[in-house]
Amino acid sequence: MFKRSDESLIAKALNGDQHAWQQLVNRHQSALFYFGLRLLGSKEDANDLLQDVLMVLCRNLGQYRGDSSFKSWLFGIANYRAMDMLRKRKYSDNDDALAELPDDAPELSQQLANNRQQQQVRKQLLTLPPEQRLVMELKFYQQFTFDEIAGQLAISGNTVKSRFYAALDKLRLQLEDDHVEQSANF
Repeated sequence: MFKRSDESLIAKALNGDQHAWQQLVNRHQSALFYFGLRLLGSKEDANDLLQDVLMVLCRNLGQYRGDSSFKSWLFGIANYRAMDMLRKRKYSDNDDALAELPDDAPELSQQLANNRQQQQVRKQLLTLPPEQRLVMELKFYQQFTFDEIAGQLAISGNTVKSRFYAALDKLRLQLEDDHVEQSANF
């Protein structure tokens, strides 16, 4: 089936086509929700972020100029709003804040095998400074390039790479420490 481009849907939505607007929202809402979930740590905060981003999108869709991909522009809005939420709120590192992330194609045996490791990685991601966590989210989960991330965050590409590699080093050390502790407990 023919899939309309974001730009085509935007043009139609700006002309009042509610179906085009709904298609545009449906296309991106899941990625935005999981972005918020991984970055903020709770379903409630992820839903708040999603609603906030959709409201901004509704009011400002006409401001999209096409200088970058729509997804990149949309996640730029989400980045700004998420960082604002992180500045306003204090987050604790409790297990209740770690929501389960369902797979797109769930296979129970695979999900059970990876669940513990995924939870461990998500828990460690929440310990990173927000700026590093954001870069990790955009690079690994949203698969943006370093240049796209730099454009979204209005920082240099070298700063993005520095945050990325610093976060990787921290995660590696934390996960190695966890592995050593778990091995010692057996």
